[in-house]
Amino acid sequence: MAQTSQNKKDLAQARTKTNFDITDMTNYLYGGAANVEQRRYIIDLIAREPIFNKEDWPWLNHTDAVKRGIAMSTRLAEIKMEHELNDLDFASMVEAIDDSLPILLHHGAFIPVINSQGSDEQIEKWIPLAEKYQIIGCYAQTELGHGSNLSQLETTATFDQETDEWEINSTTFTAAKWWIGGLGAICTHAVVQAKLIIAGKDYGAHVFVVPIRSLDDHKPFPGIQVGDIGPKAYGGFNKMENGFARFTKYRIPRENMLMRFSKVSRDGVYTKPPHAKLSYGSMVLLRSVLIRQMALHLSRATTISTRYLTVRRQFNNPTKRNDADINPGLETQVINYPMVQNRLFPMIAQSYALFAAGSVMMEMYIGLMTGLSSGNIDALAEVHATSSALKSYCTTIAAAGAEECRKLMGGHGYSYFTGLAHMFASIVPSNTYEGDNYVLTQQMARYLLKEVKTARTTPSKVTPYSKYLLLALNRDSFAHARCVVTKAEDWLNPDIQLTVFEHRCARLATELSDAVDAAGGMESTTWSDHNIECYRISHAHAQYVMVLWFIQSIREARNPEADEERRATPEAIAILERLSNLHALHTIQTNLADFTEDAYFSPAQCQSLRAQVKSLVASIADQAVGLVDAFDHPDFLLDSALGASDGDAYQRLWDKAQTEPLNRREVCDGYEEYIRPLLKKHGELKL
Repeated sequence: MAQTSQNKKDLAQARTKTNFDITDMTNYLYGGAANVEQRRYIIDLIAREPIFNKEDWPWLNHTDAVKRGIAMSTRLAEIKMEHELNDLDFASMVEAIDDSLPILLHHGAFIPVINSQGSDEQIEKWIPLAEKYQIIGCYAQTELGHGSNLSQLETTATFDQETDEWEINSTTFTAAKWWIGGLGAICTHAVVQAKLIIAGKDYGAHVFVVPIRSLDDHKPFPGIQVGDIGPKAYGGFNKMENGFARFTKYRIPRENMLMRFSKVSRDGVYTKPPHAKLSYGSMVLLRSVLIRQMALHLSRATTISTRYLTVRRQFNNPTKRNDADINPGLETQVINYPMVQNRLFPMIAQSYALFAAGSVMMEMYIGLMTGLSSGNIDALAEVHATSSALKSYCTTIAAAGAEECRKLMGGHGYSYFTGLAHMFASIVPSNTYEGDNYVLTQQMARYLLKEVKTARTTPSKVTPYSKYLLLALNRDSFAHARCVVTKAEDWLNPDIQLTVFEHRCARLATELSDAVDAAGGMESTTWSDHNIECYRISHAHAQYVMVLWFIQSIREARNPEADEERRATPEAIAILERLSNLHALHTIQTNLADFTEDAYFSPAQCQSLRAQVKSLVASIADQAVGLVDAFDHPDFLLDSALGASDGDAYQRLWDKAQTEPLNRREVCDGYEEYIRPLLKKHGELKL
């Protein structure tokens, strides 16, 4: 009882040290009080539903989990219709449910792909049915043998002019669609990527609406073999029945090809799209959504870790701020150890930066789709490349951050009941789906190589977030450029921080361009030799825009003329600036080689940088609990014994352990069959 009381006291006392208004900070993160209240309303809607109770999640096998996922999907759809919720509300419901469900790709891919690539007539036909759940769809691109390389997909759609139909065919068993979320059990339809073949000519991958299962009895149609691919690593996506589908000369009407951009007439005439990458809109959406999701995931992980490390006490390390000095009977709170702070606090700053990046990326996507609807493709290349770079970088740091939060929590961190195990299993696949995180970096690299050429020929046409390339046009002056920091305080100047990131990006992009040109260009057979450099420049660019957008977000929050929902109080802005500084400088510190190999930094600047990072980390210590409270994650969502809002970590962990099915009997299953025969093998023994 004493330990429980001390835990609660520790967390409550930590909250009293917060010197900013937590409500104000929460409003800043979510774009205004109205959004916060609506999010809370939606999460509470889900929390009240018995089907979404998480108590038995650890004990479900794959088959039971899939069945639960289908039941949860059904109730989710019913709630959406009952309350007439919009897409943003649906996203909040998905966040609250905290698991990948079979129906998610219906909303996240099936509907968006039809809306973005279907003709007006096709949208009118399919979307009302999808919105009422009279049909349930998924997005089928990946195959057993191919994923990222769209041009090498093996599924074909061959036009039969005589019948005015497409014949969908899996040319080999490796052409079977694979890893398709929702396809294993729930979906009636799929938007399928397949090679379009007319009169023997291959026109490349196009998208087709393909009925999969009967709307009468849900049985697969003749010519389709469909099922679930089985359990996934770490127990992740356990309720999502990722499926396969193999097509054998399966026929669909010609009108089932989505024809907003590419078209095929009744007499088999193919009309190509005005731009080869117009179909990228749905990919940009999914990647943009992922950035926001990573903000929510990493903020949850840091919330759990921060709260637990505040109540966890280990050893005695006398410090000026240590209450163990006053009460010798107390051990030191783990969060007071500098090494712990140095690992944890930069991740809190990353979480705040991810919120800013998620907002800007979604605004870019909305702007792109508005332009595309009127035939304007000017923003397409930059938005596609930026979403690719950020998807790769943000999912990487979120997965690594969730695991680091677990390790920070010591031995208890390995328990499922931390709330981190399930989260980690959900985050890790994001490093692969929607573009492998290493392969995807080539998208940004290719884009920047084109921008380098533009900068050298028509500088005025360089796109907004590539302006730094102009720094390298004068090669001699650029080679002699040096960081202007002279004292540690200079590192806190946002303009200096941005100049540092811009110099690094300009150098890496220029060096890559020179190397590719020397090897024969981007289409040469040596392109793969530059993939490591592609990764470096892509992540460098992602880090630059993350720093830039966080700085811009704070400047907007300080602006009295900005929209009210984007403003923050001076107290909140002060701590936000500290977080922004920590995020920028810690990012530089962890990538220091990139800034020193061309002598842009001096040894003295590296030392002052490290000192400033250390100072910033220490300055956040009293604010840590308040900063994670501002993320506004309720206990239902965290589902964490160790990270609950009341700090009663050990009592909750004890109570959770009592729910283990093994503990329901005084003598465990298997005793009579295995343990007793072993103990009695040599006769009865009395001690």
